[in-house]
Amino acid sequence: MGDPDDQNPQVVPVLTSVVGGEEATTVPVLTSVVGAEAPADDGVPVPGQPAAPTPPRLSDEELMALRSRLASATRNLAERLIEESLGELEIALFERVSARLREQLPDLLEQALRDHFDAPD
Repeated sequence: MGDPDDQNPQVVPVLTSVVGGEEATTVPVLTSVVGAEAPADDGVPVPGQPAAPTPPRLSDEELMALRSRLASATRNLAERLIEESLGELEIALFERVSARLREQLPDLLEQALRDHFDAPD
């Protein structure tokens, strides 16, 4: 009906320890496996792993300098991206206008010439 392993499931070993003269049964914890594939750091300390170093605190002056550098870098990036986008937009518009001129100018010239030469003098 299923996998032959279902017939004889493996027994999970249980650790025993002696507490206060009595034997206590505990479930094993797989810290080596969990630690190797631990999820991204969410700020909760994991037993058996060293704590992440605390980042240094910035003074108000350092914080203002960092804020200023970030604002300047952001502004420079935005200006560069806008300039590149405007250049691409200019090229695209030039191509569209050129294509429409190639398409419509011959008809416009033909109509103007007909109107001029077919007009009664």
